[in-house]
Amino acid sequence: MTSALAVEYQTWIREVSGEADISQLASEWGDFAAEKQPVLTLFGAFDTGKSSILRRLLVDAGQPLPEWLTVSARHETFAENAVRVNGCLIRDTPGLSPEGRDARSLSNSDIARSALDRTDVLLVTLNPQLSTGEHPELVDVLSRGWAKGEVWFLISRADEGGVDPTLDPEGFEAWSARKREELQHSLKLVDPAHIFVLVPDFAGLGAYEPDPTPSVWEPSREWDGMAELMAALDDLAAQDMSSYRHSAELRFWRQAVSSRIGDVQTALDDLRVSGEVADVSRQRRDSFLNQIDSLTSAAEASLAGAVEDAIQRAASRPEVDADSIRSAVDPVLEEWWQRQQAGLARIRQEAIRGLEQQREGQGWARFESVYLRFTQPEGLGPEKKSSFVPKIEALGKKVAGALQGFDRVLKSDQAVKSPKKSADLLDATKKQSMSKLALAAGIADAALPVVLELAAMIEEKVQAERDRALQRDHREKVRAAVSEVVSDVASEAMRSLEPEIDALRLEVTAQTVDEAEVARISDASIEAKSLLERGEKLLAQ
Repeated sequence: MTSALAVEYQTWIREVSGEADISQLASEWGDFAAEKQPVLTLFGAFDTGKSSILRRLLVDAGQPLPEWLTVSARHETFAENAVRVNGCLIRDTPGLSPEGRDARSLSNSDIARSALDRTDVLLVTLNPQLSTGEHPELVDVLSRGWAKGEVWFLISRADEGGVDPTLDPEGFEAWSARKREELQHSLKLVDPAHIFVLVPDFAGLGAYEPDPTPSVWEPSREWDGMAELMAALDDLAAQDMSSYRHSAELRFWRQAVSSRIGDVQTALDDLRVSGEVADVSRQRRDSFLNQIDSLTSAAEASLAGAVEDAIQRAASRPEVDADSIRSAVDPVLEEWWQRQQAGLARIRQEAIRGLEQQREGQGWARFESVYLRFTQPEGLGPEKKSSFVPKIEALGKKVAGALQGFDRVLKSDQAVKSPKKSADLLDATKKQSMSKLALAAGIADAALPVVLELAAMIEEKVQAERDRALQRDHREKVRAAVSEVVSDVASEAMRSLEPEIDALRLEVTAQTVDEAEVARISDASIEAKSLLERGEKLLAQ
């Protein structure tokens, strides 16, 4: 019956990597749980005598040797193999090569480690020097939650330890006791009862025998430790294995959680960096949009005053007609228009430069990598997918949702790096100039009657005191009419500039990550952090 803690492990894994991953793990566990006999797994470096021990056990038990069982100082076992001995199923795994970086060493080590999660008892084999390069590996293995009696240590090839057991039996016994104490101290063992000092093949007498018999090892049987190991196997086979299997189940699911914690942490780190990148992108966008707003406000304010001054200057001339008004207003509009175009161009260039700088940073590269990984997983070839670390499917969907707007940003990247060509800008300027000239003509037509009346008022000398109040009132009405014309001029000019301003707003907005996307990334980060904290809490139980 599955324990409550194992169910919690499974629930967490389901949330992280989905139903398919749970089904695969459940199938693996089910295959192991169906085994009725105790399962023991030989685990150790490639030169620690695992095959020699297994070969000796089989020969002493009177069982035939399988073809795959060879004895050598080289890597000879490349897959997980199993035999039944004295009511136990013993699995032989490839030798560890902690310092090996070639493909074979890495594959052998991975196969050996994967077997740890499906065993009742672990048989750790060591050479006479005990753990050397594999010491950190053993410390990690022992931290996986083994109960008392579930890890046995086999110090093999003890006749190579420097004391000849045939010439100095007492010295060999003392050496064996020291090795047990040394191993207990180095690995901080609290259960030294299952430390066996073994000489499975004294002087290599049976190594080259294709079909050895038990008689080969008769001379060493009194002190080679193999009888004690065989008796321990017999005792284990006679026990009720329910507690062992329960412990194995917890280790199996706990290790499944542990192996996926790193993926969640990586996803959280990627989301954190992505959130920072997205937030910077949003801040840049806001900065550029604020600059556009400031330019728009300044343009409107400067235009009104400039046009009114131009009209007043035209009205003060000796001759006032539509052409003179246009002559006065046209340079004002020309200067204003060029100033706004220069301002928009400056903001556009700053935006392009800022966005390109952001995309050149490592954070943006990681942001893009996260997006591609979680939204285009099928694009990866089989050789790039790890068979040992599953993709976080459930969390991946959240990340994909968080980054959905990034597709728009990627597609607009080319537009950022390829601004409008000079010819396009020239055509646009010509079109706007035509609008500007038409606007100037419209200003002249609208302002002429007002200006003529204003000019007449300026030339007229009002002598009579009784007419001055009426004249002042009339003058204010004329000035109000001038202000209305100026207001209309400013509004029309701003409307002619609006397409340029709106286009720049869209350009900047389309190439940055907005608040909604920042919020989605933040939500995904919160969920990943929660999963990580819950997983770590489970592992601490």
